[in-house]
Amino acid sequence: MFVAGRKRKAQQVDAAAPGSRAQAPTGAAGSAPAIDDRQCARMELNRLLQLGADSTRERDYRVALDHFNRAAALAKNEGIEDARVYEARSRALFKVGDVGRAIDDAKHAIRANPGASGYTCLATILAETGKVASALKVIDDGLAAVDEQDPGFAYLKTLRMSAMYRLDPKCVLYLNLRTDPAMRLPPELVALVLCKLDVRALMRCRMVARHWRALIDTTPGLWSRPTYVSLTPEELLRRQMPGYEKLNAGLFYRRQEHRRLLNQMPDWALRYIFERSRAALTVLRIPETRPLTEATLSALFEHKRPRLATVDIDRRSGLTIPVVDRVLRWSISAQLAEIRVPYETHVDDAMVAAIASGAPKLRILDISGCVNVSVKSMFWAWNATLEDAQGSTALEELYLDDHPDVLELLVYSTRYRHFSGLRVLHIGTYLSTGITSYPRIDRLLDYYQRIPNRQVPFPALVELSICGTWGRLARWPRDHQVAPLISACRLLCPGLRRLSALDASYIGSTDLHEALRDCFPTLERLHLSDCRNLDTQMLTSLIGAQQALPLTSLDLSRCLGVDAHGLVELVSRCRQLVHVNLSRTSADNTVLAALTEAMGMDDAAGVEVLLLEVTSVTGAAVRDFAAACAKRCHRTRHSTHVRRAWRLRWLDIDNCRDVAADAVAVVRDLLLPMRTCSNSDAATEALGGGGDSEYDEEELYVVATLPAGTIGRARSAAQERGDGGPLYALIDMDSEQPFLELEGSIYQGVRDELLGTAMLFDISENAGDSGDAGGHDAGEADARL
Repeated sequence: MFVAGRKRKAQQVDAAAPGSRAQAPTGAAGSAPAIDDRQCARMELNRLLQLGADSTRERDYRVALDHFNRAAALAKNEGIEDARVYEARSRALFKVGDVGRAIDDAKHAIRANPGASGYTCLATILAETGKVASALKVIDDGLAAVDEQDPGFAYLKTLRMSAMYRLDPKCVLYLNLRTDPAMRLPPELVALVLCKLDVRALMRCRMVARHWRALIDTTPGLWSRPTYVSLTPEELLRRQMPGYEKLNAGLFYRRQEHRRLLNQMPDWALRYIFERSRAALTVLRIPETRPLTEATLSALFEHKRPRLATVDIDRRSGLTIPVVDRVLRWSISAQLAEIRVPYETHVDDAMVAAIASGAPKLRILDISGCVNVSVKSMFWAWNATLEDAQGSTALEELYLDDHPDVLELLVYSTRYRHFSGLRVLHIGTYLSTGITSYPRIDRLLDYYQRIPNRQVPFPALVELSICGTWGRLARWPRDHQVAPLISACRLLCPGLRRLSALDASYIGSTDLHEALRDCFPTLERLHLSDCRNLDTQMLTSLIGAQQALPLTSLDLSRCLGVDAHGLVELVSRCRQLVHVNLSRTSADNTVLAALTEAMGMDDAAGVEVLLLEVTSVTGAAVRDFAAACAKRCHRTRHSTHVRRAWRLRWLDIDNCRDVAADAVAVVRDLLLPMRTCSNSDAATEALGGGGDSEYDEEELYVVATLPAGTIGRARSAAQERGDGGPLYALIDMDSEQPFLELEGSIYQGVRDELLGTAMLFDISENAGDSGDAGGHDAGEADARL
């Protein structure tokens, strides 16, 4: 073995011999200060330790052990007692399996310097070899010998806890109190964090430790506003794009039914919430569950003076008619601001009168599907609570979906101002029991004609949902009188921001234009699906000369009257689009190119949901859009000027015949880092499943002519790799300029002709020469991939 110390001593003897070169005098002008032998030895020792540490980081423990052995020999010959040498060699010996020598070196390090690092090294080796009791003794000795101000003292305490956990995991719960956030933070802050959790998460937190359970059980505020179900991506998309019918069938529906069954709240959980909330219960939500027992109802009604602000009874709650009536009458108070009892058919006019008189601060009322409540009785009930017959209530949101008296609401609101303060109005028709016939239509229309000085019914309206209602009014037997009622009542007033009018197939072009003319410039959400009379000319006139529209959610699915030019004109003016549904429309590559261009303009907004089912887009345009999305996601993720990282959440290009299988694979790879949901999760086909049908019928042969020597190089690379043949990939088969990737090289081709089932290409290698056919260099071709 080479020993550095002996070699240096030999050099010193030679220097002192007669006839040797004399050394430069120390302290002479212009010369470096002299370095003694011990200082040189320490420099060499530090160098060897650094080399050993580098080898250890690279997990080359044999080379590291050689460096540490040389450092140990140098320290011994020079008389240097450095504990770092023995600690480092001890860890290297342990890694190569020499446990005995590793323990001896760790003990030597402790004798050389009784610091925290030596005790840590020895205790770690003993604990890893199963000698936990010996490791605990070493740690206790280290805690007694090391000063508390030493940085390694806290690590020794952590190591002691880990060793004790190896012996008995239960004992750590008692020793972990000082590091437990529930013990170190003030109870107010802990409660503030825990109140963000739903009921299931709170139940899990109760099982962490006893003091966690005591804290959660003794804080009624945690149970005052319980939430039960977390929304899935499918449910969120259903709320954002209700016209996306694919979520209502197939695997998505089965998955939602399975999740719905899992999210059913058991009876004991509701009883526990009612007991722990005590008098602090402010939100009463009864989700889908089995019929409540008497014990649960007794725990609820023990709140003698409820301070409820919200009552929400799910339509599948399983409550009987007497129980719902008792709960509603018990919960009505002056603080009540929200009542949601959708599709409870036993809610009648008497209950509405009790709500109007007992809850003067009511802001939200959802009585969708409550067919036993008449709109005329609602006007009478709130009229009794107002001092002035023309006064307005505090109601801001009204939900009357699937209610047969929607026409009465529209007509009466043009004369009486009881509900003129509404900001959200939902009067959609989703069930067959909605607006099908109205026997008093003649008298109602005559009454409407006799109203003097008809006023705008809801001047402060911000959100309006008339899904299905508008279309059913247009299909009325006397459509010449009922269909124009929407525009005549001026329901779509200026200032409207969110409009949902799905299934608007039979609306006349004149009525549609008059209704949308005033509110179109301020719309942020426009859902107008299956509208046959919406054409390009009308859309262009609605856009007018406006340079920018505030639309963020757009649904024009099955609007076949609008061509690609009109869609491009609309999309190019909307720079804040987030949700776009253009399924079964005339959308083509120009529309997708406009969306792709918008991806690189503003990082503050961008399309997150794009539905292009059954459209004329091609694989090349979809790839360009996916590449722009990937660049934008990377840019926003590393940007300090954007609040949250953007990503494409949903993409549907199903049944697009011009999107081939290779484009689908490339798009999937580009969108994989963003975890983009696609229709491939709900169907047995791949993303864009309809595009592969033309390749399933017959086999496709591709004939390519390559430069001389290309095949030879490819075969040589395959033989060196040991594979059966060269690796290749055909890209952009559906475009006029396909690409071939062969063994890492990219070749660009031009389609010449089609001979039966064989496609003939003339492909020449493009290595950056702009004179080649096609005019794209290899870098641009790789970017297209």
